[in-house]
Amino acid sequence: MDWISLLQDNAAANVVALTAIGMGLAFFLADRDSPTSRSLALCLDCIGFSIVFNTNFVLGVSAADVPWWAGLGGVLEAAAIIAGAEWLLRIRRTIPAGELDTRGGDYALRIAQISVVVYAVLSLLMPRTRAEFFLQALDNGSGWPPAEFYWFAAPLLLSIWGLVASVRLVLNRKPEHSEAIRLVAFAIGGPLTAVGLVTNGAIAPYTTVVGLMILLIGSVRYHVIEGRKGAFMRRFLSPQVADLVRRQGLRQSTGSETRTISVVACDIRGYTAFAERWPSAHIIEGLEDYYDHVGRIAATYDATIKDYAGDGVLLLVGAPLHCEDHADRAVAMADQLVRELSAELASWCEETPLGIGAGVATGEATVGLVGGVRMEYIAVGSVVNRASRLCDAAASGQVLVDEATRSQIKQRHGRTPELEPQADLDLKGFDGPTAAWALPARPPGRAAPAA
Repeated sequence: MDWISLLQDNAAANVVALTAIGMGLAFFLADRDSPTSRSLALCLDCIGFSIVFNTNFVLGVSAADVPWWAGLGGVLEAAAIIAGAEWLLRIRRTIPAGELDTRGGDYALRIAQISVVVYAVLSLLMPRTRAEFFLQALDNGSGWPPAEFYWFAAPLLLSIWGLVASVRLVLNRKPEHSEAIRLVAFAIGGPLTAVGLVTNGAIAPYTTVVGLMILLIGSVRYHVIEGRKGAFMRRFLSPQVADLVRRQGLRQSTGSETRTISVVACDIRGYTAFAERWPSAHIIEGLEDYYDHVGRIAATYDATIKDYAGDGVLLLVGAPLHCEDHADRAVAMADQLVRELSAELASWCEETPLGIGAGVATGEATVGLVGGVRMEYIAVGSVVNRASRLCDAAASGQVLVDEATRSQIKQRHGRTPELEPQADLDLKGFDGPTAAWALPARPPGRAAPAA
């Protein structure tokens, strides 16, 4: 076989194939831990290898000279469609369906996979028939194809229909903007790319490249938008919550809803006098260290940092990541924050004593993501204000807890938690006195995280 002549004759198709293989490798290396990205990468790589296989070893060869193993090209084509269907199936699972019946889309994908398996089996059993009556018939494009053509065309077209139909049904579920872009790109680019799987005609390299570029543009746009969301999640959400959002989708994980949560508020005592005494660079350095400590402790309890405001921090436990023991976690986290940061703040400045106090409240709040270009995770409800007011009333080194938090812990464990009753407080913005409880005083230092 004259390899130089073969490469020259099929240069356009081979370049297109290398492009597909390179895109698949890029998607794999960019996010190798994601099953979704691995499925897409496998789809693109199989497309590339099938083009190489068909154009160099099957098309342009007389039927009598087609080798017995030529049917492996059909297996590669089938693997590409099966991987593409698996990619779509994984995407479907990340998009909330509400009351919609999602079985139709799942059935369409399974039909696509079963149909293309039939195509692969026929390709292995009848490699010469596939080459002469299907691939070469497409390549020549003259007149009506023979009956043998439809043996291979029917299952292949049915599988492509299943993919496109599933995409259409997913779009009916109003996915996030980034996901919709990627799905539309797949629905348009997929069929164009499929032309290069089964033909080596003059137009095939162009349609395949256009299809791949549409897929690439949609995927790049998707990752740009998701990257912005990732920056948001790293800034405000714990690693566990960020992973949940990555797997389930931002809308499903952080949709607006009303639920019972616990809120922790803490701030530094003596901060105003400290800020007046020291230069801004020294203050910023101290705050960065303070925020790092808070972020590390918050991640231990799956808490979400809702807001930084100078020396004050507001944290949510139980949203967006639901947990039944949010009150227990909130109290344990507040205890650890006060104990560890009290020791840390004492080393900041000997001339200006610094300390920290915290408040914990439990109750209903409406939580969710708001904003367009600038996203923010919010919590609205009296429980947020109550935690802030308890924090204001707490002494340095003290954690004040409201009655709802105490009751929640007692209900879960069947016993009264270790809390010391305090005199009723008149909290700003609340009618009547508010019952409060305090954690027993403990020496500053590193606290063991809750189990």
